[in-house]
Amino acid sequence: MKFSLKTLAAAVALAAVAGSASAAIDNGVTGNGELFFSAWDGSSSFTYDMGMSIDAYEATAASTSVLTWDGNFTSAYGSWLSTANESALKWNVMALDTSGQRRILSTVDGSLPALNKNNDVLRSAAGDVQQKYLAFVNTAISGNSLVTPVNTASTYAGKMGEFVFTKFNFDTAGSFSNDSYANGLGFEKTLAAATGIAAGSNNAYFQDGIAVRAWVDGNNKLHIGVVPEPSEYALLLAGLGLMGVVARRRKNARV
Repeated sequence: MKFSLKTLAAAVALAAVAGSASAAIDNGVTGNGELFFSAWDGSSSFTYDMGMSIDAYEATAASTSVLTWDGNFTSAYGSWLSTANESALKWNVMALDTSGQRRILSTVDGSLPALNKNNDVLRSAAGDVQQKYLAFVNTAISGNSLVTPVNTASTYAGKMGEFVFTKFNFDTAGSFSNDSYANGLGFEKTLAAATGIAAGSNNAYFQDGIAVRAWVDGNNKLHIGVVPEPSEYALLLAGLGLMGVVARRRKNARV
């Protein structure tokens, strides 16, 4: 795999992203919707406005190896999780446009087919997320998070389901075990034309040939990005060690 400065940065530090304190999750009705995190356990759910638009994500991801949501996210999610049924927990990340060409960003559990369902079905899926979920969430969200205590409420995240109101042809939701880059979910963008019924395309995100993944670690921090594999860390350390040896030899040669 290629080793770039972006990938190297992940070995040194993670970039923290401060979620906005917006009163509502941008549903993309005029394009460029916001990322949002949803988790549910069959009884209650948690929703979080990640405070980053699709365009901003793509621009930032191009120069940052790993984006991290902690702070408010960690506190709010951890509080909900303390009473949730972890064995039944499902979670995903989404963002969408609901006008013109539909862009629907989502996590991926398992393999990602190149094509999704037909464009008209995907346009309907985006509309369902907006009208059947976000419209209700945005009337109830406080700051940037919302806990829904019952699964019969209109703001219950689980009603979207793992296949986005049954209109996606892949699973978007992960379990509590997706707690590291290695075990994390894939991250992709589905494109659906504004008209017509041809199949929409699924496009996995990559950085320098490394698959972008999403995961929530043991400290309840949400990450989206790439991390070098252990073999690459070993290569990096070996390279740094060799550079040190060369530098010392050059210094000694001058003495």
